[in-house]
Amino acid sequence: MCASLDDPSCRLFAEPYDSNGFFLTIEAPEPDEDDAAWEIEVGLWVPDDPYEESGEHTSATGDPVVSCALPLAPSADERVRLLTSVDEKPLLLAEWAETPVGEALVGTAMVVTRRHDS
Repeated sequence: MCASLDDPSCRLFAEPYDSNGFFLTIEAPEPDEDDAAWEIEVGLWVPDDPYEESGEHTSATGDPVVSCALPLAPSADERVRLLTSVDEKPLLLAEWAETPVGEALVGTAMVVTRRHDS
């Protein structure tokens, strides 16, 4: 799995191999934003050229699919558990991407607050 800490934005990004183009982002709020929440997001890489063959994409744009706004910061253990879950089961991201607003991501207590496809 590819994982990185995107500094200075305080964002964890994980893209497990064999995830069918899905990725996970865990983002902390900016320190100067009083009402901002932590956000867990499942995204999908969408080819910039839809006519390229599958797997042959020269460029793609990451589009959000579902988001979970968290009023409290997830603990370090919860963040590790999320990253470990998607590393062990990459297709879990595709399952999470189907979660309706108001329901928790399977295996977590994190509730989807927004779908970006509606």
